Amino acid sequence: MARPSKAADGLKSHATKAELKQRKEAEKAALSGIKIRKSIEVESDEIANSEFDRVIELLSAVGKNDALYESVINDYCIYKSDILRYTKMRKSIDNDIDMLMKDDEVDDKYKIKSSLYKQIIDCDKQIQAFQKKRFDIEKENGFTIASALRSIPKKVEDGKTNPLIKALMDDGNED
Repeated sequence: MARPSKAADGLKSHATKAELKQRKEAEKAALSGIKIRKSIEVESDEIANSEFDRVIELLSAVGKNDALYESVINDYCIYKSDILRYTKMRKSIDNDIDMLMKDDEVDDKYKIKSSLYKQIIDCDKQIQAFQKKRFDIEKENGFTIASALRSIPKKVEDGKTNPLIKALMDDGNED
């Protein structure tokens, strides 16, 4: 199995200066230079807002605070808020079940309990869906080491022209 690419700063001494230069240039070329802006939805949501600040701090530390990631970072933060909202809802339903079981005057106690358990299952499904969306964003946008380095070329171009390309570009006219 092939090993994942490494960042230019992480290469050992076996890499040539040309390889290091090309990789550093490729890393810089993958960014626009414009910082990520917070969406209105994130700004109005306290949890998403704090998650955005945390993620931006991390992205800035690794030099990836770039507008190319803006949309998915905002979505990523909203998903965090959604996960916590559904988690609170689930806990509230759990508390309702506990209170229901203590109340002796409730008719159809077990029917209501069954309905509440179905709501818990629905909450769990929503939580898992949002967690999967966050994980997909993490994998796709370089929040993992391997995904961040996938697009960086491993080998330096030697500067020689490919003979096939040269033959195709030659119009066949010899002066």
